[in-house]
Amino acid sequence: MKVLAVAVLLGALITAGSAASAPKRPWLWQCEQIHLDVKIDARAKATPTSLYERCHLLMHSVGREWAREHHLTLEGLQKVVPRSNDPGCSAGFGMGLVMELGPQIIKTGGKSALRTCVKLPTRWREFTCVHSLGHALMRGYHESLFLAVHACSKLGASYAPDCEQGAFHDYWISLRGADDTTSPIHAVRSPRKLCAEYARYAVQCWYRYWIEQAPGPIIEGPRDLVRLCSGLAGAQREGCIAGAAKDVFDTPFAQLAMCAKLRAADARACVRGVANQEFAEEPRQELALLRDCRWLPSGAVTACAAWFGQTFNVVENGRFLAHGCPRAPASLQRGCKVGAKRWQGPLVTFS
Repeated sequence: MKVLAVAVLLGALITAGSAASAPKRPWLWQCEQIHLDVKIDARAKATPTSLYERCHLLMHSVGREWAREHHLTLEGLQKVVPRSNDPGCSAGFGMGLVMELGPQIIKTGGKSALRTCVKLPTRWREFTCVHSLGHALMRGYHESLFLAVHACSKLGASYAPDCEQGAFHDYWISLRGADDTTSPIHAVRSPRKLCAEYARYAVQCWYRYWIEQAPGPIIEGPRDLVRLCSGLAGAQREGCIAGAAKDVFDTPFAQLAMCAKLRAADARACVRGVANQEFAEEPRQELALLRDCRWLPSGAVTACAAWFGQTFNVVENGRFLAHGCPRAPASLQRGCKVGAKRWQGPLVTFS
């Protein structure tokens, strides 16, 4: 009932005019002109509730329903994907559209949809689209992780890791039957076991595990991160730490401060879970967070600057290299620029 109530509120946010005397229309028919939906993100943020935090997931369902009602095809996808860079409502709707196209997408193993993704005008939207392909392949292959990951791996080194992360994300969602998924046959519920079986993709496998646990782990300090990932090494530990850091419900500054209390290797992984995308289009906050990389262990400072350089350049669509990195402290500028130049490459963990 709570989800229904929020969904109704979400619909009300974009309803134009009175519907009292109007004929019954499909749910959220206003999304017919979905390019205008940037307003929904601002309106959701303005509500004195948790709507915006839940909006991305809710809009998955809206996007799938819209795609079904409008008989969306791959050829028509680019015309209706949201123009907003916002990772909330708009991104959720766009992901829902792509998910619904799963049966069409598997005919080419995702390559046909990838062509649409790479034509999108911003790097962040491209990343979101590629991530969505992983979800769509899982739906198209009826939650067969092996088939979905195999298809992602054929998309090329620039896109495969982010697609794979989407596939693993859908797998963890499916274990509780959320977001219109069905639980896989012979499901492996232990991330330690599953991510060991998919060792090549261990970071992608672990990254969204913790946030899909209900209830999730209690993480109040760096010791909790270390405890959750005890006994792991290499890519398994990196993915576990990054994913656990992502699950820390606090500001990006507080998340990074927690990372600073870890040993260097764990701090480097922890930074990849910091929600720095929340500071998109807020240059002062972006630079303030980047400056805080100086407080990490010495073996993690440059990696921190490189990661924020890369990901801030993604959310700013290439502008951060020229307008952000040069304003960073001198000790961080080189790392920032090295990372920013990688902005077109795979992110593996982000957003």
